[in-house]
Amino acid sequence: MKSLTKKIFITIITGIIIIVFATWGMGDLFSTGNTNTVAKVGDKKIYVKDYLNYARLYVRKKNNKQLVERDHSIILNALISEKIYEKFAEDLKIKINDKSLAFFIKNDENFKDKNGVFSRIEYEKYLLINNLNPKNVENFYKKELIKKITIEMFVNGVNDTNFHKLKLEDDFLKQVQIKYYKLNILNKLKEKEINEYYINNKNKFSLGEMRDGRYASLSYQSFGYKKENDNYYLTIDNIENDIINNSSFDKIIEKYKLKAKKIEKINKLGLNKNRLKSVNFGFAKPLFSLNKDFKTEIFEINNVKYLLNIQDIIKKDEVNLNDKIKKEISVIINLEKNKIFADNIVKSQDSSVFFNIAKNNNIKIEEIFFNNVLDDKKIFNQRNMEKIFMQKKKLIINLHQDNQVYLVKIHKISKNKNKIKNLDKALSDQVKQDFRALLLRDLDKYLIKKYPVILNNKVLNQVKKSI
Repeated sequence: MKSLTKKIFITIITGIIIIVFATWGMGDLFSTGNTNTVAKVGDKKIYVKDYLNYARLYVRKKNNKQLVERDHSIILNALISEKIYEKFAEDLKIKINDKSLAFFIKNDENFKDKNGVFSRIEYEKYLLINNLNPKNVENFYKKELIKKITIEMFVNGVNDTNFHKLKLEDDFLKQVQIKYYKLNILNKLKEKEINEYYINNKNKFSLGEMRDGRYASLSYQSFGYKKENDNYYLTIDNIENDIINNSSFDKIIEKYKLKAKKIEKINKLGLNKNRLKSVNFGFAKPLFSLNKDFKTEIFEINNVKYLLNIQDIIKKDEVNLNDKIKKEISVIINLEKNKIFADNIVKSQDSSVFFNIAKNNNIKIEEIFFNNVLDDKKIFNQRNMEKIFMQKKKLIINLHQDNQVYLVKIHKISKNKNKIKNLDKALSDQVKQDFRALLLRDLDKYLIKKYPVILNNKVLNQVKKSI
């Protein structure tokens, strides 16, 4: 079940994201005692309490206690967006009555039962899981409904054009046949070359800070339940309260008869002391979000809840050149040399070079046909597929993916002549969606100009430091 806190972040309809701080005003009105206000949009104020509440939800969504500057920008922008749309709705005289709000909430899929009907039980379950009360939920949905209505007033009725549909159709029906191979020529490296690279890039090979800890599964089976029922959610809620009340990991394990397991020493990337991906790789990010003051917390990893506890923190160790690091350096240097080699081949655009390199190095040339830009055949990522489909016939290009260099020759370009079901509707929907995106971008610009934001930088910095 998705939590309401996650939904709050994925249902933001349009942005004011990300506004550059420099575009906001720095008025004097904050210099005379407004220590509880972070920002102001007209007569709408964003209070410290609003910021902290939103930050708490944001932290729960990210499973990360440490917020960087970008996180604070997203939080502030979301709150500013909310106030701007409130102000805009007032100017447009948009009001939400209880009947409209109730209809909006009852049609949310998260509150429906298996038959697709609004369920009070599902609604109450959401409140219980997320420690929310009906007033908070109703306020959130009211703001979302205001935003939705306001936006629909501007983008509703957007239609397609034949010109844009035909242009999109040409792109969609384009087919490309390529010849390609991995350029993985292994150069024999001298010991001096490897040592010099190590000396100049020593920090690259440090594992950095290492941490270990413990964890316990909080699945419903761990408590002896046959499914996720109300008693299970209540138990999770009780454990959260125990954590808030500073109960230790050991006490919680004992109280709920849970089985604790060890997390080996890993770094932020989930690598162990042998520089190998740890079996506890999935716990790396949450483990590094804990600290000496907050040693125990609940995290959701791959849809399973865990109780995590940090134990030892080992600061950066001295790195010594060994055989494993030498192999890593050899791979890095060879990759860079292959990239340079590929660049030179592309610059020449000489087909004979393309084929001779493969022949002289016993590299098999593969040939493949792509039906469209999405037909990646599980070979190239979407970014590289787009690069391939942008090229003209006979061109040679090089692609980088997963620490590999590919040389690609565009062999043939054609147009799909097969009848595709519902193509016209798909093209029409896509054109409308693109038009809507353009309108929403312009709407954002208009709103930012119409409702200037005054930022209390002093209070904002104090709040950020307190989190």
